[in-house]
Amino acid sequence: MGGGQDWHVVSTHRTHRTRLARALAAASDIGYQTALTRVIRAADAGVLPYPLDAAGMRRALDLLLPTADGVATTTSGTSAFALEPRYYRLGEVCAGRLQPGVQQRIARAGNLGTAAVRIRGRYDPVEIIDVDWVDDDFDTTSDWWRRAVAAVSRPDGALPDPYPPGSQPDGYVPIDRALDAWRATGDLDTYEAALRAIIRAQAFDIDAHAHLGNLYLDMADPDSIKLEFAEPPDKPQQRAWLRTAFGHYQTAVGIAELALPEPYPGVLLWTELDNRPFLRALYGITIVLWRLRRFSTAEKVLLNMLWLNPEDNQSARELLGHVRAQRAWEDTLLMH
Repeated sequence: MGGGQDWHVVSTHRTHRTRLARALAAASDIGYQTALTRVIRAADAGVLPYPLDAAGMRRALDLLLPTADGVATTTSGTSAFALEPRYYRLGEVCAGRLQPGVQQRIARAGNLGTAAVRIRGRYDPVEIIDVDWVDDDFDTTSDWWRRAVAAVSRPDGALPDPYPPGSQPDGYVPIDRALDAWRATGDLDTYEAALRAIIRAQAFDIDAHAHLGNLYLDMADPDSIKLEFAEPPDKPQQRAWLRTAFGHYQTAVGIAELALPEPYPGVLLWTELDNRPFLRALYGITIVLWRLRRFSTAEKVLLNMLWLNPEDNQSARELLGHVRAQRAWEDTLLMH
């Protein structure tokens, strides 16, 4: 009898119907009124799950989407809908493949203590992203977008700033000084030394690790337009520099994760400046994995990025297409 009451609530409660209809419209190419009609029919037929929390919404969309767009989501690897509604940590994604020194650097930062992620409010992609506004290539039927929509409203987080307002007398953070000096002089060795000095002084400056990763990633690219060498690096040197870049990106991500509860179900949007170093490091990890042709792991990192930042300011969805098709990095025109 209690189960019958549950179905009745779903079929008659307007908030439940409209919420699911808006999610269905956002996760497919049909309009809201069409979506609402299908939701009402499904509710009246007693086929919708209850309650319509994050898990219920995922199941409801799984039921409704095949009839809404007629296309089943297919991937060459991990389906986003097979993942739990949370962020997957570095140790889960790169299990057993952390570069030498990464765990020690993360532990050093952890021993110093860290502030927790700051929750700014709530984020709902159905309410915030207008699907009529997004780019023409924005595929609202993709599995990663459907996963984000099905998660309903989530915490909107901001990572702690290693340099709180007022901590730098001139308003410049150390990474800005290092970048300005490099741009002015072009002295690569001095730039690298400055980044390493920043890390020694402030273990939580993950941006310095991300920039070190970027530096070694560029060094490992024989066609880089940012750096010039008398002779391009050979294959063994390229792989060595790639792994050095990998280690710095992993360190940045691991240190940032110290601020996150376990599990972390929320978003870390690009629009929050303090989240950008972390998102850049995740992007860097993806590029390294892609270049090493570790497509499955790269795909998981990209799904992580799209879960944290569904608005996708870094074009992760474009990379996801290349990685799922297992196209070699060298064979694409898409460069970081």
